[in-house]
Amino acid sequence: MSLTNSILCLFEITDPNLIVTGISKERCSTNQRIHVVHATLSYQLLKCPHCGHKSLIKNGTH
Repeated sequence: MSLTNSILCLFEITDPNLIVTGISKERCSTNQRIHVVHATLSYQLLKCPHCGHKSLIKNGTH
């Protein structure tokens, strides 16, 4: 198991369509250290998979 797979398992990220492009360490405004997982989808979304609306919010989270 690669390091990337171990990190995805740790955060319970199970989507097989995510391609991890990088992992970085940052400091937030409260001076806490955080790890950020950068990833992209392996396919282009044309509508929301939950409601079917054609307007997508970029940089959303879920």
